[in-house]
Amino acid sequence: MTTLHPKYLETLKLYYEEEIEGEAYFFRMSERLDDPGHSAKMRLLGEVETYAAAAVKPLLDKYKLTPRPATELTASGRSQADAKPADWVLLLEEMRGTFPGYIDDFEALEAMAPAEDLAPLRTLTAHEIAAIAFLEREAKGDQSSTQPLVQYLKRFATNPSPG
Repeated sequence: MTTLHPKYLETLKLYYEEEIEGEAYFFRMSERLDDPGHSAKMRLLGEVETYAAAAVKPLLDKYKLTPRPATELTASGRSQADAKPADWVLLLEEMRGTFPGYIDDFEALEAMAPAEDLAPLRTLTAHEIAAIAFLEREAKGDQSSTQPLVQYLKRFATNPSPG
């Protein structure tokens, strides 16, 4: 049996939980924004979070990890959204500042993982890359800003292995 890095399972469970919170956060923000286009983009980000969580859920099952209840995680994500101003420009600015750091976190998780766990973890990392690409396009006013998110969902929904 492969010896796991001591923090691998704890981190895996935490990141899964954060994806569930993120899903609820984005769906709640979509409800709070007045602009229908911005709301749709938040829902799309929520869908990407949903898929990223689903991609790593089999690893939680594999290791018999029990995340906090979905109701608790959803309530937390919604509460976090309610604490933010429903201001598109401020949301973009904050996400553009924080999301790049998540790449390092996800890559560190990959570095701890056994080789057989890498495909779903790379799917997790890829969702953040897509979100950052969306944010950069959106900040530039690119009309095709959601393309990286849509491509992520198309790619991984049909082929869960990012390789």
